[in-house]
Amino acid sequence: MKRFFKWLGVFAACFGLFVLVSCSNVSQSYADKINKAAKDGEAITLDQVRKDLGDDRAEIVVLNSGVIISVKGCKSIEDIKTKIDNNEDVEGIVVTILASKATAAEYRKITANDLKTK
Repeated sequence: MKRFFKWLGVFAACFGLFVLVSCSNVSQSYADKINKAAKDGEAITLDQVRKDLGDDRAEIVVLNSGVIISVKGCKSIEDIKTKIDNNEDVEGIVVTILASKATAAEYRKITANDLKTK
């Protein structure tokens, strides 16, 4: 009986992790949502993008304009750089922000050039 509950606990933990990962907005569908909203004149706000992407984002934003790069499991530009330096495939969403509105988004491979601030 103890073995059954142990396996049930492991299954529940795995299922919970799967649900959390699959609900992430770091995806092509979220990029499509941003692009559609911008095209329709109902752009998603910077604050909403921050909320939707959660902690897994790095920002290069000045005066409410710039770029947000979001990669699952990376909370900063340094985290993303580390993965790139380790030759890992890094995919994520790049959101362009202009005057506090998301004007475009793209889900693709992230490179070192995306992280340059100058």
